Amino acid sequence: QDEFARSFRIHPVIGTEEKKGEIVMVEYSEILKRRIDQFSGYLKKMYHRGHNEVGGPCFLIFKERWPNNTNGHDELTAAVKPSLELVLHGFEVAAKDSLTMDSFLSFPDLPEEGWREDNSQSRFIQFSFEEKWFCMDMPLQTLFLPEAEQILRSLKGFFFLRDRPEFTLFGEDVEGYDPFRKIYLYGDEQTAAEEMAFIFFHVWKFPVDWRFFVKAAAFSGKETNWEWGTPIE
Repeated sequence: QDEFARSFRIHPVIGTEEKKGEIVMVEYSEILKRRIDQFSGYLKKMYHRGHNEVGGPCFLIFKERWPNNTNGHDELTAAVKPSLELVLHGFEVAAKDSLTMDSFLSFPDLPEEGWREDNSQSRFIQFSFEEKWFCMDMPLQTLFLPEAEQILRSLKGFFFLRDRPEFTLFGEDVEGYDPFRKIYLYGDEQTAAEEMAFIFFHVWKFPVDWRFFVKAAAFSGKETNWEWGTPIE
């Protein structure tokens, strides 16, 4: 498990949350833990789904917005607004504590083109689930170049598909589609959830109470009754 992923959980930051119409003080770490557990719960479902329900590769996507829902949960609630800076500070403190020279040794060459240019498109993180491993994918269009650099400085194991073609998915176009990818073994769902939370809440600066939308399906097209735009917050 990445040292950074372990460290950011133990820095309590006080925030606010609305409960039954009243604003109460809560530790940010409690809110963050709930969201990480939420993400991890969806990731853990996918092993059974792929191996036992459809017998093949599957995918899971967490999106900022769902089609025909242009605003989603775009406005911070009044209760959460005062704590946003503290939320980001909590991640920043943890990053300073955990970074070592090892974090910079395997920094891949970043392409000059293809990165996100504006905020017109919805942010998303997607996972693919194979027989023995699963991976997090972020197409270049979801990242500004400085964001990719920040992720590489803070988290280990990310690479571009062109550099490790042995992790190409079936039917994937390596030349035309070169995602920012990380491989996880089954059993590492909690680590994957922690790193996704770091990207959503620190790199992309989403509020911790943001309403995301979940989509899950089999690559084969086999009909399932899994999530299809399910909101989580």
